[in-house]
Amino acid sequence: MITALAPAVDVRDLTVHLPSQRRFGGAPHRALHDVSLTIPTGQVTALVGSNGAGKTTLLRTLAGAIGPTAGSVTVLGSPMGGPEDSLPAGVSVVPDASYYPDRWSADDMVLMLRRMERTVDARGIGRRLRRAGIDPGTPIKSLSAGQRTRLMLAVGLGTAPSLLMLDEPFARLDPLARGDVLEELRRHQAAGEDRTILLSTHELGSLERFVDHVVLLHDGSVLLDEDLADAAERHLVATVPREPASRHEPTAPMGLLTGARRAGDVMEGLVDTEDALFLPKDSDLRRATIQDVLTFTLREAAR
Repeated sequence: MITALAPAVDVRDLTVHLPSQRRFGGAPHRALHDVSLTIPTGQVTALVGSNGAGKTTLLRTLAGAIGPTAGSVTVLGSPMGGPEDSLPAGVSVVPDASYYPDRWSADDMVLMLRRMERTVDARGIGRRLRRAGIDPGTPIKSLSAGQRTRLMLAVGLGTAPSLLMLDEPFARLDPLARGDVLEELRRHQAAGEDRTILLSTHELGSLERFVDHVVLLHDGSVLLDEDLADAAERHLVATVPREPASRHEPTAPMGLLTGARRAGDVMEGLVDTEDALFLPKDSDLRRATIQDVLTFTLREAAR
C-alpha cells in the first residue's frame, strides 16, 4: 500500500496584520486574510500574483520572520508562530535580497553556515559559484544583482534542504542565468523524492514545464490552490457572440464565464469544461493555458 506523504507546508485560516507604514501611526495593514493552502511534498509549487498580493508576506510567515495574527502555519510538521520559533531542520530560505552584511563574501557565509548546520556541502557551493562566475572571496557589495541571486541560491542549496523556499528567484536574472538556475533546481529536486520547492514569481509562462502546483494570491487571499495540469485541463477559453445567431437561440449565460471581457461583437472568458455545453452553438472554444486561467481568474477578482 502506498502511503501519501504529509504536506511540506500546511496553512489554515491564516491572517497577518503588518504595522502601518504611515509616519505617525495608523491602523495595521492586513497583508493576508483567511489564507488556507497546502504545499505538496516532493513537488514544485509556484506562488503567483501581482505586486502587493501577499507573496513575500506569506513566505516570510512560513520562514518564521512574521508571526500570524490568526490561524496556523505548519512547516515540515513543525508549527511556526513567529520569530520565537526556529525553522525546522531541512528548510532553506532564499530571499529576494541578501540579508548578510555587504562586506561578507561567500566564504564568510559558508563559515557561518557550518556553525549552524551539521552538514554543509562546501564543494557543491563552490561548484555553483564557479558556474556563475563568482569568486568565493568577493564581497557581496561588489556583485551585480543577478550574481547576488546566484550566490544566495548556491548557499541555500548547500545544505541539500528538504524544503527550499525562494522569493522571486528569477526577477534579476538574464535569460542565460535563468536557464542555469532552473537546471540547478531540477538537479536538486531530482536527488530526493521528498524534496520540495516553493517559489514566488510574477509570471509562470517560462516555468510551466518546471512547476507541478500553483497557488494564486490576490489582495491577500487565495484564489487558486491546485495541481497545475488540472487547473488548465478543466478550463476552456470561450469566445461567445454577444447576440444569438437567431432569435430562437437564447443569449449566452454570462454567469458561466469567468473574467469575461468584451472584444468587439463577442465576449471572451474562461469556462469550466463541463459548462461549455450550455454556451451557444456558435461559440468558439479553445484549450486554456495556465496563463489563461491565472489572467481570467485575476480579472474576475479585480471587479
